Amino acid sequence: MENFLSNQPNYNLWLFGGLVGLAFGMFIGEPGIAAIGLAAIITAIAAITIPQLSLQLIIWVILSLALAVVMRGMVPQESSELKPSTEAEVVIDIPPGYVGEVAYEGSLWRARCQVSDIAIPTGEQVQVVGRKGNTLIVIPTRFLDNMQ
Repeated sequence: MENFLSNQPNYNLWLFGGLVGLAFGMFIGEPGIAAIGLAAIITAIAAITIPQLSLQLIIWVILSLALAVVMRGMVPQESSELKPSTEAEVVIDIPPGYVGEVAYEGSLWRARCQVSDIAIPTGEQVQVVGRKGNTLIVIPTRFLDNMQ
């Protein structure tokens, strides 16, 4: 194995290392590792005309750093504009002190009114104010409108 690797031209080793780096970076979803692999592939291309290993290493380091910065910048950040909705619609009546059902963010959830003596009929809009296990705690929007 040692003779095989030592007999290979540098560009083959850079290419192999680059492909391994790209595959590993894509497998774990880390753009920094993929950048190192991509830099090695570009260095393999440069190694065809640049025989000095020291220059190849300099090219690889500079490309790795630059590509890592660029690729990290391409990863989407969490948006402050995408807050979860607080509105839901009652699909099964919520009797006073008991559980009904609401449609919330495309799914049906069990729901209980925060004020235990209020009934909420089907079709009424509610605000989600909390969650206890798999049950949403809601309050009717009409109740909130009266408080303001």
